[in-house]
Amino acid sequence: MKTTFNFTRVAAAALIAGVAMLSTAGAYAAETRPTPVLGIVDTDLLLQDSLAAKGVRLERDKYAATYQTQVKDMEAKLRAEDQQLAQQRSVLAPDVFQQQATAFQQKLVEFQTQVKDKQERLDYSFQQSMQTIGSTIMVVAGEVSKERGINAVMARNQLMIFDPAMDITKPVLDKLNQRLASVTFQNPDTLQTAAPAAGAAPAAGAAPAPAAKPPAAKK
Repeated sequence: MKTTFNFTRVAAAALIAGVAMLSTAGAYAAETRPTPVLGIVDTDLLLQDSLAAKGVRLERDKYAATYQTQVKDMEAKLRAEDQQLAQQRSVLAPDVFQQQATAFQQKLVEFQTQVKDKQERLDYSFQQSMQTIGSTIMVVAGEVSKERGINAVMARNQLMIFDPAMDITKPVLDKLNQRLASVTFQNPDTLQTAAPAAGAAPAAGAAPAPAAKPPAAKK
């Protein structure tokens, strides 16, 4: 299943950290500039191997497996209904057949909508959990950097060549696992999807509201 990532909270945390660094740099500007001491963090590895990330993917996969079973069952029922309708075409009055065919097409549309809704809800729950991990990575990376006298940190995937001694991924991973061993994975079926009132901010944990009110999620 395709999953999109939106590290909005991580970006906000990075911005705050950046502003703090700029403020500190300004205070030193009149006297001297600090010598850069760079640390490297493999964020891809942290989002793959940390205890919390593994738990999040496990929860996502459980829901995905359940939804896949539900989809297959519904597809089988729709195929059987389609075959039955085709067999009745020669014995039903044209207007009656047309009514049943139209009703069946509506079922197909509703089925496709439900599948899309389940996918979007699952993606959003996954995003929320990963954002929590991303925010914690920012915090613990800052703590490890302070402990080691590092004043700038870059992601491993932004660099081609660097001294391995600059890599602080291991201590960051250890601290991350201690600080955040697990993350609550919101039940996709109970995510809030109602559109907020005009000018109102979405409620915490609410999924992005679509243009039209979606049908209630069905198992």
